[in-house]
Amino acid sequence: MQLATQAAHPAVAPAPAVSTSSLAGLLGGRVLRAEGQWDEAPLFIEEGRISDRPQPGRWLDARDCLVLPGIVDFHGDAFERQIMPRPGVRFPLDLALLDTDRQLAANGITTALHGVTYSWEGGLRGKETAEGLFDALDRLAPRLQVQHKVHLRFECHNVAGEADAQRWLRAGQVSLLAFNEHLPGMRRKPHKLQEYADRAGTDVAGFMALIDAAVERTDEVSLVVERLALQARRRGIPMASHDDPSTAVRDHYQTMGCHVSEFPLTREVARHAQATDSPVVCGAPNVLRGGSHVGAPAAEELAREGQCSILASDYYYPAPLHAALKLADVGALPLAAAWNLISHNPAQALGMTDRGRLAAGLRADALVLDARDPRAPRLVATVAGGRLAYLADGDRLHA
Repeated sequence: MQLATQAAHPAVAPAPAVSTSSLAGLLGGRVLRAEGQWDEAPLFIEEGRISDRPQPGRWLDARDCLVLPGIVDFHGDAFERQIMPRPGVRFPLDLALLDTDRQLAANGITTALHGVTYSWEGGLRGKETAEGLFDALDRLAPRLQVQHKVHLRFECHNVAGEADAQRWLRAGQVSLLAFNEHLPGMRRKPHKLQEYADRAGTDVAGFMALIDAAVERTDEVSLVVERLALQARRRGIPMASHDDPSTAVRDHYQTMGCHVSEFPLTREVARHAQATDSPVVCGAPNVLRGGSHVGAPAAEELAREGQCSILASDYYYPAPLHAALKLADVGALPLAAAWNLISHNPAQALGMTDRGRLAAGLRADALVLDARDPRAPRLVATVAGGRLAYLADGDRLHA
């Protein structure tokens, strides 16, 4: 698999590297164009968007590298570890999100859908944390290098939280609504009850009481889900169902306009979802590890068979970039098709038609990647909205 070629570049004097400086373009790399074709023509940038004409300003030397669309991360909750790195140990949300922003940029993620779980559990996944995250993202927006959006993961048994979720949907604070149903599985995992209790800020007895209280409202769950789905449809907010265990469950959510199947639990469900035009989301860590840590289908096999539409970071931000390269390296998919799983496809599923490809008029979100060793690639630069969000080699930046 040929991943990079050399190309000529202008002899210009280096300028000091400034991580937030705007760029006029990328020169000398092998560019993945919107049609899935590769070429070595410069990528021009004008006012934060890809242009079809050269502009004055700073250029980034992309020799020996690939120039790829920025990663659109459909589902990532690794930011929770920045908030609570150890059980019961919390850090301020501003600090956690600023550090997360740096991690995203350093792993090529230019649009992040943060999986903010709103659950009956409380604690890390309760109302106070969710509202704090919404406020912090608004407050920090001018300082963030990449785009941060909210993927609201609503636990179906969180009946008391419906009004909050409705308010967030109406306010336009949610870019994706997903329905989670983790409660039954939690009851079947007594060995993890202490972990769940720590996350919720209680002890095991207290957590069991929370489970019992949620179960008491089971009869209200279906109407809550239907009302939230109706609100999302009215607002044009895409929806996903999480951990679909059966085709019947997938069909149930599909009838509510919930068109994305996140992490289906069986190959049968994945095949069924694809057959009914529902994008299937798999975990990029699943590809890297050679299988799921919870017994879900192997993502590499689903990708080979055309049953995986999207790869998400899930709980590990480096995973999408490395998973796409691994799929290409082992011959599961051509690199252009593998990269679509982390750029174009998630952007389309989210209705974000202004990104995920390198074409004139779209957001200038791009990566410069030295992939000559696909098993140990080096991210040289991340460009988000035409500005350098991450630069590993200042000598490549020229005036």
